[in-house]
Amino acid sequence: MPLVNPLAPCALPLAGIGPHAIMAGQSPREDALRTHIFHSGYWVITVMMGVLVVAPATLIPGRWATVGAIWLYTRALTGWMALCGLKLLVRRLHVLPDTEPAVLASKHQSWGDGICLVSRHRELTYVIGDHMLKYPLVGWILRRLEAVVVDNAGGKRTGGGFDTGLEALKRSGRDVLIYPEGGLSQVGTKKRYRLGVYRLARELGRPVIPVATNLGVFWPQQKWEFHPGLAIIELLDPIHPGDDPKAFIAALEAAIETRTAELVKAGLRGRR
Repeated sequence: MPLVNPLAPCALPLAGIGPHAIMAGQSPREDALRTHIFHSGYWVITVMMGVLVVAPATLIPGRWATVGAIWLYTRALTGWMALCGLKLLVRRLHVLPDTEPAVLASKHQSWGDGICLVSRHRELTYVIGDHMLKYPLVGWILRRLEAVVVDNAGGKRTGGGFDTGLEALKRSGRDVLIYPEGGLSQVGTKKRYRLGVYRLARELGRPVIPVATNLGVFWPQQKWEFHPGLAIIELLDPIHPGDDPKAFIAALEAAIETRTAELVKAGLRGRR
């Protein structure tokens, strides 16, 4: 992802609602038990499936077993979310091209963004920062999934990992998921959109599918909170990289941030 030195977030004009207003006073005292139950279940599922399902799958040659195990893990977690009151709707999967793979460029507000998207689209490859490789099991799993690795300190290609992953993507024809801001951002804020998504799409010769979300309204990355409601992840119309990287990034940012702001407003109205 271009996961490189995220800049300090700047406020988005969500009809005058800043990030503190969005997150303040939205967790009723009676929801505290649900929050603890959800997070406890999240870690139980993660540890149990990681040890009993995902880790053994990585020992099977090829990537198919690991892909299947990760998909089962994401389905288990989204099922747990639903049991705790948070339903998931992934809209407009039909915009993914039938004749060629695409680059999915997603807003990233919650630890659950990738989990939720993979639960509905199992054959994704990920662009990750090399900081993830320091975790023994996580790094091994990501390598088995043939993730594309970038240098988290400077956005450079890491030890040939980018080139190797790029060649694997060209051969396999899989869709790829990237976070153009380089990491998580608080709801109501954004970070600088980086050129890595443009370079990736140009080298692969693929359209980019912007992805908007309001999952962070219900499962925010910056607080120990969990709220019931309807979380939406929405795929938007494709954007082709073209010859002007700045124009491409501006169009991508406008598409993602505008639709995300609308989804956030709807999520705040429907959040319980």
